[in-house]
Amino acid sequence: MKIRQLLCEIATPNSIYDEIINNLITPRFDLKPELISELSIGFLQNEKKVDEVIKKNYFLYYFIRAVKNQIHSNTSGFHKNTRIKDNIYFDNLEIIDDSDIEFKEEKEDRLQKIDRAYVKIPKTYFQEFLWHEYYTLGKTHRQISKENGGSFSHCLSYHEIKKIKDKLKEIV
Repeated sequence: MKIRQLLCEIATPNSIYDEIINNLITPRFDLKPELISELSIGFLQNEKKVDEVIKKNYFLYYFIRAVKNQIHSNTSGFHKNTRIKDNIYFDNLEIIDDSDIEFKEEKEDRLQKIDRAYVKIPKTYFQEFLWHEYYTLGKTHRQISKENGGSFSHCLSYHEIKKIKDKLKEIV
């Protein structure tokens, strides 16, 4: 099977590949065209490798790994082009229309709940500093680390922010 035929099959509704994508990206079916596009670009850029994988008869495994990598990797094209910044203030809020009054009220209510919960949770000075840099100032973990002379890694920044978010999610 040639790669171009395979790409057509991937885009065909109700194919095995379509089912895999549906199972891995739920409930964000609106992002499926972008995911298929990124997968197609990746497969066409690595055509020799994909042909080899097809000949060895393990393309299905390769496809599943490619889908998971596109969805979960922060450096994938899919992630860069489609995912909203991982922000606790917007988790579980579907953005339908920014001018929608109900959306604005729900957003405001969520912001208030998070702010009230944030005051209640125990946190270190370092965690408060990171929270401010990341959410208030909108800096990336790498920027925060770099601007502080690399005295801590961006991974540490990520994990400390995640700890606070997990505590907030328990309360909110």
